[in-house]
Amino acid sequence: MHTSAPSPFPSSTFSSSVITRRRALAGALAALAAANATARDSAPAYPSGVIRIVVPTSAGGSVDSTGRLLAEALAKPLAAKIVVENKAGAGGLIGIDSVIKSPADGHTLALGIAATLSVQPSVRSQLPYSATRDLAPIAVFAQGGLVIAVPASSPVHTVQDLKALAKTRGELSFGTGGQATFGHLTGEVIAHALGIGMRHIPYRGAAPAVTDLAGGLLDLAIPDAFSAAPQVQAGKLRVIAIAGPDRHPTFAQVPTLAESGIPFDRGTWLGLFAPAATPAPVLEQLTAALRQLSASREFQDSVARLGFTPVFIAPDAVRQMLAREIAAWQAVARQAHIQLD
Repeated sequence: MHTSAPSPFPSSTFSSSVITRRRALAGALAALAAANATARDSAPAYPSGVIRIVVPTSAGGSVDSTGRLLAEALAKPLAAKIVVENKAGAGGLIGIDSVIKSPADGHTLALGIAATLSVQPSVRSQLPYSATRDLAPIAVFAQGGLVIAVPASSPVHTVQDLKALAKTRGELSFGTGGQATFGHLTGEVIAHALGIGMRHIPYRGAAPAVTDLAGGLLDLAIPDAFSAAPQVQAGKLRVIAIAGPDRHPTFAQVPTLAESGIPFDRGTWLGLFAPAATPAPVLEQLTAALRQLSASREFQDSVARLGFTPVFIAPDAVRQMLAREIAAWQAVARQAHIQLD
């Protein structure tokens, strides 16, 4: 008859050892949880000071006005003082670069716009940063589109009428708010689709382009709706199409380029961005505040008065949109041989 060898450890000792280890593990886990709670409690509250929103355009115009509207409206849900700082230059690159190089603590943010974050990467191969890698989207809160405008005295009433005018003049002149801007590339899309010659006249902003168009110095211009509206209301300009995915609320009766036979579905937009290394809890707090604000009827009405459609596009969707738009504009820039470096 086989007898099992006796255990070298008494059963009572073995049980005590197991219980001791379990208690030690439980104590370690409790200590870790307490440490994490203490770390959370000791983390500085956000915001802990003044928040700056850098607007990458000069003061005045629809982008700057919308940035100031956002700063004023967002101050309440964040319980913070928010100031706007205009940093124009190089198609908005100077302002965006300054935000990326700022401390990633949520106190320096960028008003990102399609012209700067989607268009500029398509025409510059030597950017000092990557819009998709170095910025964290908080949300896009406004969308819009540029307008295709002609002098009120022009024989052009539709985009297709530009072909007949080009036959008589050989080449049409079109003004925009600057070289390699959203308006510039949109004009190149129109010229290619219609098979006509169009000479680009870049201005330092939309306002002077609109002024020269009203004075008959240009055949057409591609400004934002906010800049064109006063001259349209004064009877000096006529809008013949909207460069955006949808009709514009200010000119609801005017067709989009797509409706006019031009394959085009991109629009302008405005969103809030932070340096990519900004802590996730801060980004989440900012997104939640902007989501809450975007649901406010008062804020929606204010955005609409500035010529934009109020929306809320969450961070992940913004990242996807940026990647799609950069690729699409790169194709247009290659086709039109537009390269700034």
